[in-house]
Amino acid sequence: MGWDKHVGRVGGLAVALGIGSAIAAVPTVAWADTDDAPSVSAPAAASKASTDTRADRSVTKRPRGSKRATSTTDTDTDVAKPVVSSVDQDSDAEAPARRRLVTPLFTPRAAAQKDDRNDDSEPVAAPLLLTMLATARQHVEERRADRAAAAATSSAVQGSAAADADPADTEIRGVPKGPVVVGSTGTIYQVTTDADGTRVSIIDRDGHVITTSDAFSDAPIPTSTSIARPDGSVVVITVNERKTRSTVWSVNEQGDLTKITTVRGFADAPKVGADGSLYFSTNIPFFLSPIGNIGYRTFRISPTNTVRTYSPQTRVTVAPDGSVYLLPTGSGRTLRAFGADGTTKTVILPGEIQYGSPIVGEDGYLYLPVPVQTLFGGKTTRLYTMRGTQIAKQTLTGVPGSYVVKNDGVYLETYTYSGTNDLGDGNTYIYKITPTAVADPRLIEGRLKQIYDGRRLQVAADGTIYALLEDPDGLPVVIISPDGTSRTTIDLLGDPAVSEGDVEQADNHGYFTYTSDGAKFLAVLNGDGSIDRTIELPAGTKPGSVFFGPDGAAYLLNYTQDPGSTYASQVLLSLSNDTFSPLLNPGSDYDSSRSIQFGPDGSGYLLVRPDSGLGVKIIGFDASGLTGTVLTVMDSRQFSNKISPDQALAFAADGTAYLATDEPGGPAVYALTKTGVTKVLDLVGTPPASGPVIGPDGTVYVTTGTSDGFTIVRTIVPSTSV
Repeated sequence: MGWDKHVGRVGGLAVALGIGSAIAAVPTVAWADTDDAPSVSAPAAASKASTDTRADRSVTKRPRGSKRATSTTDTDTDVAKPVVSSVDQDSDAEAPARRRLVTPLFTPRAAAQKDDRNDDSEPVAAPLLLTMLATARQHVEERRADRAAAAATSSAVQGSAAADADPADTEIRGVPKGPVVVGSTGTIYQVTTDADGTRVSIIDRDGHVITTSDAFSDAPIPTSTSIARPDGSVVVITVNERKTRSTVWSVNEQGDLTKITTVRGFADAPKVGADGSLYFSTNIPFFLSPIGNIGYRTFRISPTNTVRTYSPQTRVTVAPDGSVYLLPTGSGRTLRAFGADGTTKTVILPGEIQYGSPIVGEDGYLYLPVPVQTLFGGKTTRLYTMRGTQIAKQTLTGVPGSYVVKNDGVYLETYTYSGTNDLGDGNTYIYKITPTAVADPRLIEGRLKQIYDGRRLQVAADGTIYALLEDPDGLPVVIISPDGTSRTTIDLLGDPAVSEGDVEQADNHGYFTYTSDGAKFLAVLNGDGSIDRTIELPAGTKPGSVFFGPDGAAYLLNYTQDPGSTYASQVLLSLSNDTFSPLLNPGSDYDSSRSIQFGPDGSGYLLVRPDSGLGVKIIGFDASGLTGTVLTVMDSRQFSNKISPDQALAFAADGTAYLATDEPGGPAVYALTKTGVTKVLDLVGTPPASGPVIGPDGTVYVTTGTSDGFTIVRTIVPSTSV
């Protein structure tokens, strides 16, 4: 039947359903039925206009019945160069220039036709529904414009925020998947996901969208992060819903999408070498595992996208120069080196690795000590000094113990003992190792004190060695001069009171805590064997380890157990002036290893539990003590989506720390300095999805989300002083 014969019925039905007002509100539309128009109930082919294919769209399809390309896994055979240059899209996916504004919720469907796989025709949509949905779309766009206008009024007190951006080119379709990724050439990428898949958008420093890639299947999972390659592109790994397959994608600076490969299992966060090679591991679901999955393989994707697999018991270490080393974590003995220049080398190790990863020296070299025990009880260390694929080896006396990294080399402890079981007897050797030589060891008769699984070895900035020895009758400390010509022993006459870790000095003192007559003390020793000073610690506290800021200032945290609680309050000792802070709240639940953060200017921040127990309280300090900078945030989004493995705050080059929060009183970005806290950007209506990221030029990027599934990257251009 024609539309001209039933306008009255449709109008009456619309009024009865309560949508007459919507019909009245839309622009007047005249519908005319032609003799060629098919009836809704009559079988007819779709109109030709709906069957036209886009000539400007590049889509690669697999012929029906053909087999998929096989992924190379355990060999060095090259995978075909970029497997795809663009991702297959559904036939109704339009290019951005001609994007469909309305998708009908219902379209009259003709009677079943003969199956034609090459027919991309679509049925004609009901004009009434199209008009109503167009009106609804118009209302949505108006709401989005209002929201963007409101966001444009957000104030930046100490920074220049890009809040006047046109909402049409700042909104990104989909919810954000992590913060922005800064490419090696400064390109800023943002990954988003919606029901159609994942996209990568490229934005400028004002938050404007320059271009967006085609959509690709699946979505990244929290354990898999996006990473930049040296060629300026970004790599995104997506995982299917069953977590049985991961696909590696690449988007270049022009927004072109390339599918690199598909592997089995769900991937963890990838690492990248200087030559652009990618490294990651995958796990596969396994119902008998306590954690629901088991390790599957470790993958290497070469710069030319060749795929090779290794044992899941493989640890990946990236050196400062971008060289990559694959080390066995189990009983394996094979070391694989991939140089930044593209060279490779394989070394068979004589034993299992002592440490989880090589020692990274400040000189950029990597040092790998491997213990070797012979059948006749001999105990030696095979030391590998590595730079790219240049690997030298030497043999040292004793098996490896603790080590200290200094700017003049790596100080390695080795020790010997009698028999096959270590009963604490024997001697200690301290080696100073540089890329070109291994100095004669400093021999110490006896073994270092074992305290909480750590050996007490300290090396001052001038090379003076402080070693706490094992002795049931006291706490002897051996002090050896940098040239090894003199040594002094000081007995602290007490019990050890060290809670954790080894000290890596930034000054010329040695620091040791001990207990005497029920009180706890910190002894500060000089290199000549004298005691510089002794500091009595607050009663009832347990000392931690001395730690240093980037400016060389020394600190000590002391802990006291809160009654009826598992938490311990803290007292900070600033060793630059030997002043104690008031009693501070216990450390935050976020992560104890990141409860202390330092900016490049030496400003420090303690992350503690707030009085309410919810969120995080940030307390500023420096060499003089507490600075008075305090910020309590209820929202922990910033910390659950940290921007790097060891940072909770984002630090600018001038030492300013940035923090984005989704507070109940209103989301915002704060800047923390030694002088206080400043709100630099309101995020009303666009709460942050992750922490800030500092770009190469100092621009601060904050990824935010909207309630209707869009992403907006807000930016702050810091002034000369914040």
